Amino acid sequence: MEKSTISQAMLKVSELERIYRDKMYKMMDLENIIQEYILESDGSRHDCNEVVDFNREFELIIELGEEISQIKTKISKANNENYIETKTGRLSLQGALNKIKYLRGQVNNFEHILENVKSSKERKVDAAATSVYYKVKEPNFNKKDLKKYLEDRNEEILELEIALNKANNEILIDID
Repeated sequence: MEKSTISQAMLKVSELERIYRDKMYKMMDLENIIQEYILESDGSRHDCNEVVDFNREFELIIELGEEISQIKTKISKANNENYIETKTGRLSLQGALNKIKYLRGQVNNFEHILENVKSSKERKVDAAATSVYYKVKEPNFNKKDLKKYLEDRNEEILELEIALNKANNEILIDID
């Protein structure tokens, strides 16, 4: 059995998936699997195109799919069985991945709100032009508090990513 870190296993999966996609794409192009030839009346045959060896490529695609699935399963198992320590407590690697995904989504949404909410003050005059008033628009939250919250979440994401990266480069798993 070959021992690899989680990071190495993820790189291997990435490379295998690239090969898998390339081979599958080639097979999906029907011109690569349909033999075209000219058959003359005397029985002689002249090939018009080159085709892939369907059976060989088919078997290879199946094998690649199985290998990718097995390695991903081992990565998932390692992510569920191994833990990291953070300021907020102990998390499984999978728990940290889930938390990072949730926090990133939350940060992106609140950053969008923060960037797009604008204060305005517009001078208006009533229809009879007898009185002047202002139409004011302002957020109903404290922008500084939200900025601070986002900075804290970004720090938390960074801390989790560093801990995950460290764990992924230290934890060994068996891959065949």
